[in-house]
Amino acid sequence: MKSVIKINNLSKSFGNVEALKNVDFELREGEIHGLIGANGSGKSTFLNILFGNPKIEETGGYSGEIIVDGDKKKISSPSASIKSGIGMIHQEFALISNMNVAENIKINREQAYGITEKLFGRSFAYINKKKNHEDAQEILNTLGIKLNTNIKVCNLSTSMKQFIEIAREIDKENLKVLMLDEPTAVLNKEDSDTLIEILKGIAKRGTAIIFVSHRLEEVVNLCDKATILRDGEVAAVYDKEEFNIEKIAEDMIGHKVVKVQREKKEISKETILSFENFAVNMPGEEASEVNLNINKGEILGITSLAGHGKMALGYGIMGMYDTEGTVNYKGENLDLNDSGKIIDKGIYMLPDDRKNMGLLLNHSVRDNVIFAALQNKNRFLKRFFIDSLGMLNKKESHEHVEHAIEKFNIKCSSMYQSVRELSGGNQQKVCIARGVALNPEVLFVAEPTRGVDIGAKERILDMLLNINEEKNTTIVIASSELEELKRVCDRILVMYEGKVFKILDPDSDDRDFALALSGERGVMSEAV
Repeated sequence: MKSVIKINNLSKSFGNVEALKNVDFELREGEIHGLIGANGSGKSTFLNILFGNPKIEETGGYSGEIIVDGDKKKISSPSASIKSGIGMIHQEFALISNMNVAENIKINREQAYGITEKLFGRSFAYINKKKNHEDAQEILNTLGIKLNTNIKVCNLSTSMKQFIEIAREIDKENLKVLMLDEPTAVLNKEDSDTLIEILKGIAKRGTAIIFVSHRLEEVVNLCDKATILRDGEVAAVYDKEEFNIEKIAEDMIGHKVVKVQREKKEISKETILSFENFAVNMPGEEASEVNLNINKGEILGITSLAGHGKMALGYGIMGMYDTEGTVNYKGENLDLNDSGKIIDKGIYMLPDDRKNMGLLLNHSVRDNVIFAALQNKNRFLKRFFIDSLGMLNKKESHEHVEHAIEKFNIKCSSMYQSVRELSGGNQQKVCIARGVALNPEVLFVAEPTRGVDIGAKERILDMLLNINEEKNTTIVIASSELEELKRVCDRILVMYEGKVFKILDPDSDDRDFALALSGERGVMSEAV
């Protein structure tokens, strides 16, 4: 296979921080090359240089040599990268929500009526919508995706949006290299498997792929080669036959990764929260006829295949979707129409979409940590003679945030650093610190380790265990990561078609979980 990209001594600094140091890299035609590293290892900077992100030039550019198809290139803008045959799928979608599928796939490459293009020029030519829809449908067919191309992107699931992004890139005629930055971070296991098969098909047609992922199992399954970055330098390069997940993880982090494992303990039989004939109208994750008792002080895992309802209970109890049935908390039926009152009573939820729902991205670490407690519990306020008036107690809030940064190992330059600038793992730690500041009795957490590296995963799981052990906080974790749930939970609830199907002990055989996830064996409908 011939070399498509060859990189020599690639370096990049942001001020005094060296993001990349003399990185060598080679990508061959039709090869899927994994780019692996912990948060902050330099992966995003590497991709940003190859795709000509303006921030690279604005901060002094890069040094080193980039050779594409034998020609030395100076990539200083996205257009220069695209002209070189490089496409990119970003972590955050670059789709236009109010445009339909075909319009997004064909954007800037629309088919126009020839005569109008000759008469009025490309900018004012009439678009041949029928041809665009046919082209879009054809490219989707090559990916094995059946979808009406008239549907607006805003009405698509997260996973389908990811597939549309890929369709848009491979529709480009001169595409030689496709770069994907954490493409499976927002996908469940089934959709991730589908994406991996799609990428294998793209590579077979000759397109080279750079695949960035924290999920090492995916890298081992998909990639032909892998480069590991640590602290901006190449720590190791592996060919497929050399892949070893434990060794790769050690190269990423610089030391062995110790997996969190909960010790068995006696759980109280006291019910703190119970659901009776509970239903949640959450599009794509509907739940119905849920009868469930949650015990005080336990860690309960909830899992299911995509669309079978594992997310519904947490979002439902916080009043984010219409619900039916009753929820009883410490002997009192809850009114789910007021999320503020739910929080006041001691129930809180950390959403799975931390960027859009869990964080104030443009605000500081301090603001994010204290925000919910300040708004809902009036914590960190100085009190005046009129109880309803108050101003921020800077000393108290400062001490609390400093303690949270240290306790949860939040890597930031200071408490005043913008959360947007933090890595995914550290953003998730800030989310958890915000929940802890409320001192909840029941904490719902959705996909807590999504999109973070293997080291950060273990730290986040350890944080949840510590919260549970130190404060006897009841924790409900909704997750696709069954292996993680088995290590930290007291019980694991498996949902199927929106109903409680079975509750299993974490030590249950993997086969039992597989059968339950696929709806095999008898339905458990009684409260447990």
